[in-house]
Amino acid sequence: MAQISPKLAHTYFTELSAGSAVPLDLDDLLNMVHLRRHNHVVIGDIALRCYKNKSKWTYDERDIRRAAQEFADFRLDVDDVVEVQLPAYRDYDEQDPEHRGRADWRGKIAAWLFWQAREKHHEGRLYEEWDDSWKCIGAGGLPGALTWDEFIAARSGNRLRENIANTRPLELMTFSGGSLFVPRAYAELLDRWEQVEEDLVARARTCKGCAAQGPRWGGWRTPSPLGYVTLCPPCSGAAFQRYTGHLRGVLYDSPRVRGTRADDYLCCLCAETRAAAWDHCHDHGFLRGPLCGSCNTFEGKSYPRSFLERQEGAVLHLLECRGCLERRTLPGRYHVGIAQKHLEATERHRHRGRRCRRQMWVRHVELAHGAHHFELECWWHSETWTKDVTVPETRALVRDFVDQALAASQPDAVVPAARAASDTTSPA
Repeated sequence: MAQISPKLAHTYFTELSAGSAVPLDLDDLLNMVHLRRHNHVVIGDIALRCYKNKSKWTYDERDIRRAAQEFADFRLDVDDVVEVQLPAYRDYDEQDPEHRGRADWRGKIAAWLFWQAREKHHEGRLYEEWDDSWKCIGAGGLPGALTWDEFIAARSGNRLRENIANTRPLELMTFSGGSLFVPRAYAELLDRWEQVEEDLVARARTCKGCAAQGPRWGGWRTPSPLGYVTLCPPCSGAAFQRYTGHLRGVLYDSPRVRGTRADDYLCCLCAETRAAAWDHCHDHGFLRGPLCGSCNTFEGKSYPRSFLERQEGAVLHLLECRGCLERRTLPGRYHVGIAQKHLEATERHRHRGRRCRRQMWVRHVELAHGAHHFELECWWHSETWTKDVTVPETRALVRDFVDQALAASQPDAVVPAARAASDTTSPA
């Protein structure tokens, strides 16, 4: 098997499929966004296996050439079309969790249309004037008051690259007489794509240890030297060690850390997946613990507030840093989010002589002259105002936030950590 890099695979596929009747969007050959899901990149109805070797992902050159040739030979009669029956709008909470994110090309096109109808409905209106009319198919055959020309204009340029099955459906869609059409051969291709995706997900959600069926979207997927594998929490617990904090207080760049493999342990946040890296505090340099790729990315690249609010045990994990725990603080990138959260809970404007009880929107603008400058807005009353929180005030808010988290935690989970942080001698 001749293995080639993603970049070379993209070049070969682009050259060999040039002139294909199906407009392709091949960036996924480079980005491999669904590796964790099932170790494949699916283009149309063709699943391309991704291989991991020495920490690098590759493709089989034969697979790339074979798939590209199939698209080069694909026959598509643009006059032989079928009507696209769009599903009705359903709020997120009304959807079956098992079906959220399922491969559904009709549903995806409908979501684009409903989103654009919502944008048109909300534009130029006060919040009190918003209603659900955009959720219904209007007289023109599209959601709300949306027209086809408005939809295409809004999705032009880079937005036109939004794809399904790594193809560009908007280039093949037509709208006539209040109905949406696509070429029959293309509709059949997307139907096959749905089945290919479902088959891959079904296989990938099965634990290789006990054959139990796990979460649909990769909750049990764990990295390995050869790619992602599926292990349920009990099987992962049996295969990998639980981190007990024995490196607490040690600097990340110390020989002790460099000599210990993170992937020998379970992720100390989700406790379900094999760890991939040692997480550490960038402000103080101390180790926090082993994290899986998903939790490590969430901590490092998500909005700080998202990590604090959605990840169970997030604050206590950050306080595994000896420097943060001793100073009763958090890394600097979290400070603005904590100040913003405080303003949302406490700041209100006055409307007709009374204190507004509605939740406002708070946006951090800049740090200038020793203070964080925030813009606040009440959508209900179209009121805007500003608020400055000084750096010392922000630090005090962070300290209070940390104290509350420590007080709310179980004593046997925090006191030893605090004691270890104060008793540990200078790290190696």
